[in-house]
Amino acid sequence: MSERRVAILFAVAVTLLLASLTAQSPERAGDVALWVEAPAKGLVAAAGDVANRMREGWRTRARLERENEALRGRLRELETAHAAALGAELEVDLLSAPLGYARPRDVELLLADVVYVDYHSWRRSAILRLPHGNAGAEWARRPVTTVDGLLGRVVAAGGDYARVLLVTDRDSSVGAMIERTRRQGIVRGTEEAGVLSLAYVPVQVDVRPGDRVVTAGIDGVFPRGIPVGTVISVESSGDQFHEIKVAPRVDLGSLSHAFVWRRDPVPEAVMDGADAVGR
Repeated sequence: MSERRVAILFAVAVTLLLASLTAQSPERAGDVALWVEAPAKGLVAAAGDVANRMREGWRTRARLERENEALRGRLRELETAHAAALGAELEVDLLSAPLGYARPRDVELLLADVVYVDYHSWRRSAILRLPHGNAGAEWARRPVTTVDGLLGRVVAAGGDYARVLLVTDRDSSVGAMIERTRRQGIVRGTEEAGVLSLAYVPVQVDVRPGDRVVTAGIDGVFPRGIPVGTVISVESSGDQFHEIKVAPRVDLGSLSHAFVWRRDPVPEAVMDGADAVGR
C-alpha cells in the first residue's frame, strides 16, 4: 500500500473518530483533537526542515559544480600554458645550440618563513627565518619572491635570519619591463602604500592600464620574467616620460612564506662604477 493511501485512510479514520466523539461528548472531542494536532504539527515542521535541507543541499551542489567547472577550466588553461612554455624552452635551446650559447640553469629556491613585516614605516622590509644550515652573509642581494611574484631582495643576513628590502620601499629599484611591449624602465617604491611607480618609459611608448610588469633582468640582481605588478594608471604631464602607477603583484598583508633564490648576482666588483639600478 502506498504512503499516500495510508495518509488518506488515516485522515478519514481521524475524521470519523472526531465526528463520533463530537456526537457523544464535545469535551472529549476537543481533547482528541489536541492529541492529534500536536504530532501533526511536529510532522509538518519536520517535513519543512527536510525540504529546507534538501533545497540547501541542491544549492550547495550546484555551487560546487560551478566551482569545479571553473577549476577544470583553469587547469586546462594552465596545462596549455605549461605546454607552450615547454615548447618555447625547447625552441630556445634548439636555436641557441648552433651559437654555442647555453642558458644558466643554476637557480634553486630556498623556502623561508616570514617572521616579521614592516610596511608602515619609511623602511619597508621583512625578516625571513632561513632553514637551519643556510645562514650566512652570502645571501646578500639575493632575489626574494613568493608564489605570486617579486617580494624584494636580501639586504642583510645573520644567523638564521635575513632582512629583505621590499619592492615597495622607496629605496628599492628594480629593472622592469612592460610584458606586452617589452619596453624597459625602473620600478620604485612610493610614499603611497601599495603603489609602485614605473619610471623612464617615454611618452611615445604605448602603455595601458592592465599591462603586466615583470622584471627585465638588467639590474644584475633579478632574473628576467618575475611578475612585479599591474599598471593601474598612466599619465603624461608634458614631460618626456609617462607617470605610471603599478599595483604590486604580491599582497603584503598575507605573507607567510617566501623563496630566496640561490642565484649568484653580478659580483659587486663588476658592478662598481656602473650606474646599476639594482644596487
